[in-house]
Amino acid sequence: MVKHVFSFQRMQQNAGIPSMGGGNGWKGRALFHFTIFAVAFCITTLYHAMRPIMRLGGMVASGGPYAIDHPAPSWVWVMPLSIIIGMICFFLNMFTGPGDDGINLMPLAWPGLFLSLGWNFLEFAFAPPGGGFSWAWLICGVVFVLMGGLPLILAFKPIREKIKSRLQNGAGLGAYAFQWLLVAGGIVLAMVFFNQIVT
Repeated sequence: MVKHVFSFQRMQQNAGIPSMGGGNGWKGRALFHFTIFAVAFCITTLYHAMRPIMRLGGMVASGGPYAIDHPAPSWVWVMPLSIIIGMICFFLNMFTGPGDDGINLMPLAWPGLFLSLGWNFLEFAFAPPGGGFSWAWLICGVVFVLMGGLPLILAFKPIREKIKSRLQNGAGLGAYAFQWLLVAGGIVLAMVFFNQIVT
């Protein structure tokens, strides 16, 4: 997935397709940076929403004529919404491009998503509701960690080379710092948001 993101951006540049990030003024740059913030927000919201559902056994429902052992929480709507909005922002980011500084942390969204959800599976595999051990969640956790960890390894080399090149050219790492600040802001705001809707 990370390779596809990088190759898409290279094809976009080689084909002469204009990118909205940096080339079209402040609106393109604002959209580019907003997508980074929004994806971090959505991943964090999904991570926190997944945990109470797993404490209920990993399956909830609502409505229907039958008695429901685990009724769905009133806030369960945030899970599909965070997935949809996160995907929209992810693909919007592809078309906005990395901007004039060539920096884009969005390829790390895929590893961030699967590693965070994989952690939930692994944690609850060893402490499932009712005690014991859950092989199903352990398998899901291992699969998710592989799906997130392998792309992270692939993304590490090009990011490291770009950082090294920027340091050698005296460009600095301000663009990275700003984008990481957006990621941190998205994470913190998502935690506050989720705590508000569950209380």
